Amino acid sequence: MFPSLRNLLITCCCCLLANQALFAQSVTNEIKPPFNLSWGLPAEQLERLLKGAKANITRKRHIQGDRDAWDVDGLVSQSGVKRTIFYFHRGELVEVELQYQKDDWDEAKYNEYMSQLRRVIEKRFGAGQQIVRRTAPEGEVTETLVGYKWNINNTAIELFYYSAQSQPNVFRTLSVHYKGS
Repeated sequence: MFPSLRNLLITCCCCLLANQALFAQSVTNEIKPPFNLSWGLPAEQLERLLKGAKANITRKRHIQGDRDAWDVDGLVSQSGVKRTIFYFHRGELVEVELQYQKDDWDEAKYNEYMSQLRRVIEKRFGAGQQIVRRTAPEGEVTETLVGYKWNINNTAIELFYYSAQSQPNVFRTLSVHYKGS
């Protein structure tokens, strides 16, 4: 093979690999909401999609300023998802929260599941930042909160574990918040 042709082939291969690497990187240049949704999706369009998926909007509420939230049951995405909350700013999707709860999960099961979720997110978006870790009494209740955050180009994922215990009563939940810009 001629040296110049060989150099051209090597250059072309390098360009192809570089383009593939850039494409792969561009795929994760933004954290997308779950369920193949898009940030900025109009509330009316999401409502039609939810009806088509036979999901149940159990509550619509105004939360602050130009923000609204919808609690939705019946969207099956992963084991343990109890509820999904969609947040809108001026009628456009800006956040999705998945809440995980199982009555038969103890603290060890929640910790194990949180570790699994964290590994999946880290595999896709790199190392996250721990933003909170505390256990403190609030009156007769002991509250525990652990949270991590991943940021990519004005989009984010936050993973939280929350526990409130006052024996014999215990409330635990995991939540994953997908946040658009």
